[in-house]
Amino acid sequence: MNTDPLADKWRAFGMEVSECQGNDMASVVSVIEGLKQEGKPNVIIANTTKGAGISFIQGRPEWHHRVPKGEEIALALEELKDE
Repeated sequence: MNTDPLADKWRAFGMEVSECQGNDMASVVSVIEGLKQEGKPNVIIANTTKGAGISFIQGRPEWHHRVPKGEEIALALEELKDE
């Protein structure tokens, strides 16, 4: 079943819809702080990139099910320090 455009589907059910970049905490916080209190439910669509911020994981489908091991964990943590 095609769910695009997702925001329009939620709006059709009477929801207040906000979207943000889910890998950017400032974007997420901004959306949460800006939620409207109109007496109807809010939906947040957080668009994300799997593995964002880790060069050897981001954009690589095999990491959908793979678990980092040994040195990969250390490399990933090092790359995430600056995020």
